[in-house]
Amino acid sequence: MIERLFAKAATQRASDLWLWRILFPPIRFVVFLFARIEVRGREHVPREGAYIIVANHVNWRDPPVVSLALGTPIRWMAKIEVFDYFVIGFLMRGVGNFAVRRGESDRRAIALALEVLERGLPLGVFPEGHRSERCALQRGRPGISLLADRTDALIVPCAIVGTPTARLRPIRRTEVVLTFGPPFRVSELAPEARRDRQATADAIMLRIAALLPEDHLRLHDLHLE
Repeated sequence: MIERLFAKAATQRASDLWLWRILFPPIRFVVFLFARIEVRGREHVPREGAYIIVANHVNWRDPPVVSLALGTPIRWMAKIEVFDYFVIGFLMRGVGNFAVRRGESDRRAIALALEVLERGLPLGVFPEGHRSERCALQRGRPGISLLADRTDALIVPCAIVGTPTARLRPIRRTEVVLTFGPPFRVSELAPEARRDRQATADAIMLRIAALLPEDHLRLHDLHLE
């Protein structure tokens, strides 16, 4: 029922997402009143048009925090299990997010992601495929390379730090830091980084790694030393 209600939400512009228009102003006000989110490199994120935000994934708060900080509904690809919860599924679909089946080739999700970009909308992807319980960067999966290769869309790397312990507090202090790096396209990568999809995914993950503090880096997890 919810899926049918928001069947077109992922490809609708922000002005047409009624749930985003209703919830964004009050939620953003409360979050920024009682929590401190520092955004670095905002100038690297396009104000409009299609692009892919690729980020490390450490907590369920990551997608809403990035979208709230940027003030735009990023269309996040999220694991299908999250949408099984009625309220969460309702909210996520209502603001343009959509499900992807992990560990298998989900052609429907890929087609929808491509349509999001074709319509000039921002797409959000966690190349690792799942949250890192230790907050250490993991190796990216080759699925991100498929999207990047087919569209050659602008890719904006994003490092997320602090969401696992972030809380709303009366006294604000810096708890979450979002760092956006210079955008790039897969076509701009060196030939060796494009020899196959895993190599491309590794190159994308290194762009994220360059933005993270040392305690979030475990290059042996990336197998890239």
